[in-house]
Amino acid sequence: MRLLAQHSAGFDPSTPWKEQGSSLRGASRLFDQVSIQRRSPHTDRPHEFTRLICPDWVNVIAFTALADGGDLLVVEQYRHGIDAPTFEIVGGICDPGEEPFQSAARELREETGHVSGNWVSLGCCTPNPAVQNNRCHFFLAMDCVSAGTLKLDPSEELRVWAMSWREWQAMLRSGEVHHALVLAAFLRLYTWDGWAALRSALERAQPSV
Repeated sequence: MRLLAQHSAGFDPSTPWKEQGSSLRGASRLFDQVSIQRRSPHTDRPHEFTRLICPDWVNVIAFTALADGGDLLVVEQYRHGIDAPTFEIVGGICDPGEEPFQSAARELREETGHVSGNWVSLGCCTPNPAVQNNRCHFFLAMDCVSAGTLKLDPSEELRVWAMSWREWQAMLRSGEVHHALVLAAFLRLYTWDGWAALRSALERAQPSV
């Protein structure tokens, strides 16, 4: 890659800003809103920033066994940020003391009633590094089987779909799937070393529509 421009001579974006102070502006179950004062290491000018201190999140791309069609487990629910329903994959917050994989397995069981013994880590992303400190961890769960009824939080109201890979692809292309972290999860899936083989197996398992 080639450097085209930069802030100033000798600029290094990895140089930490100088901490001047911080104050808590608000707290909730989802995040703490913190105002931070920092000084630029390059200009020495002070600036104020908003930072959201959030727990880590997980997203799970979950397929049933190929012998059962290799369907994707899709969650449909109402989202209050946009006042509209969304189609998503399994996702949620890492509870205190949980490792991301533990959270992923728990969320899969709670939101879909399914479990899996065949997991792959697909890495993680920083959902909004401009203001958030957390990461979203992506997992692939294969050969999912039903293990009972849903175990939803009091405010969760959703339905679960078993969707063919071709149906899901059509929804991605049409823009009907628009949750940014869901789209990021599939980018990670498409760059996974095993994706070509899994895609071929899914297409063989599912008839054309």
